[in-house]
Amino acid sequence: MYPDGIARLWGSTPTTQANNEKARALRNRRVGDDVLFYAENHFIARARILHLFNSRSVAQKVWGSNEDQATWEHIMALGEIEEFPTPVLAAPVLRQLDVPVPLRSLTLRSAEKYRGMVQLLPRKRQLAPPRPPAQRPAKSPELTATGLLDRIGSLNTHRHSESKAPSRHQPLALLWAVSRIAAGKPRLAPWSCFRDEVSPLLTQFGLPSSKVTPEYPFWHLQRSGLWEVHGIRSDAGAMPQVGIFNSVQPVAGLTHASAELLKDPLTRLEAVAKLCSTYLDDVDQRELLSQVGLAGYTSADGLLDDDEDGHGGKSAAAEQATGPTARRESTSSRLVRNAAIANQVKELYGHACQVCETRLQYKRRPYSEAAHIRGLGTPHDGPDELSNLLCLCPNHHVLFDGLEIYIDVDGFVRHTHGGDSLGRLHRRTDHQINEEYLHYHRALCEFNRTAQQ
Repeated sequence: MYPDGIARLWGSTPTTQANNEKARALRNRRVGDDVLFYAENHFIARARILHLFNSRSVAQKVWGSNEDQATWEHIMALGEIEEFPTPVLAAPVLRQLDVPVPLRSLTLRSAEKYRGMVQLLPRKRQLAPPRPPAQRPAKSPELTATGLLDRIGSLNTHRHSESKAPSRHQPLALLWAVSRIAAGKPRLAPWSCFRDEVSPLLTQFGLPSSKVTPEYPFWHLQRSGLWEVHGIRSDAGAMPQVGIFNSVQPVAGLTHASAELLKDPLTRLEAVAKLCSTYLDDVDQRELLSQVGLAGYTSADGLLDDDEDGHGGKSAAAEQATGPTARRESTSSRLVRNAAIANQVKELYGHACQVCETRLQYKRRPYSEAAHIRGLGTPHDGPDELSNLLCLCPNHHVLFDGLEIYIDVDGFVRHTHGGDSLGRLHRRTDHQINEEYLHYHRALCEFNRTAQQ
């Protein structure tokens, strides 16, 4: 877990009570939870749980014992550690969390409560990877995006005895791991989480005659150089028994280097495309991406269509009954766009579409739409800036977001299916479009052009 050689651990002593605040926190905390550190009526730091284990012997070695001869045996391995530049007064935070002031015990609160008070804390910053110690053995060549894709394309998958087709277990597990990076989850996950989330993928999208054995990709992906497993003894054998996984609860996931590369949206898109085209070309890829949490790759804006919100079918039929149209209560979370930048690109072109130069009038006013080239939504994570915007009419905005048209390297607008040209994109010299965003959109169109449906 710690490539710089320094383990970051925090421990807690046990409690004799069965259901007090501390007991509930020890029982219900999970890998991926955020941890806030408290001292002298202030919160001073934040971290994320990478692994949980209980070891009195480790705690004795690290911390010794207190005056009651207890030791901090409930241990958290931590990552993304961030000391606050200025300590945060704890009382307002605790009141928002419904925790008595002052804080006297290890305490757990729900994600909903946490989201309600997180604005009281400093914003999370992008943490640089820890600096390695001065003297270390010679390191292997640094992994690059090209090397990552090469390794993804050459997984050591075994062949099925009858069909001779390569097993899909490792590719599906890697796709699941990529989706964790896209969602901002920790790269490492405990065996129980991997088993519960990857097994349904193996059942639905694995080879029809393959057994559902999540333990195989969990362990054997180490041979790819993209994956690591922690918590299993080195003498466990070539393939440990499932019972060992169940009892020890090791953690596994992408290596630090792989995860860092996959945080780049273009590298992540290319990795997903490589997995799908190399190993999963005869499955319903759109359904697979939806199941694994990467449905955003089916459109340029990363947002689902209105009919994909789970309210189709029966409820839609019910709304066709006679009488006034029924209403349905719903809640939604929308990205906050910068209206000033959107207006700027529209005014640059006088509300004329950059594809067809159409100028629409709506309610006696000019009407056009600002289209993001690399979408703001997950998993594209594009920026809301002028160099990532086009001024389009509604028709070409829909086609652009729907990946039906793209802008080629020479600046011509082309149909994704067939490649017919619609002419050169109209561009002003004072509108600098970032070519990397156009490259991303082309790659997304190509992936969807070849994806199995």
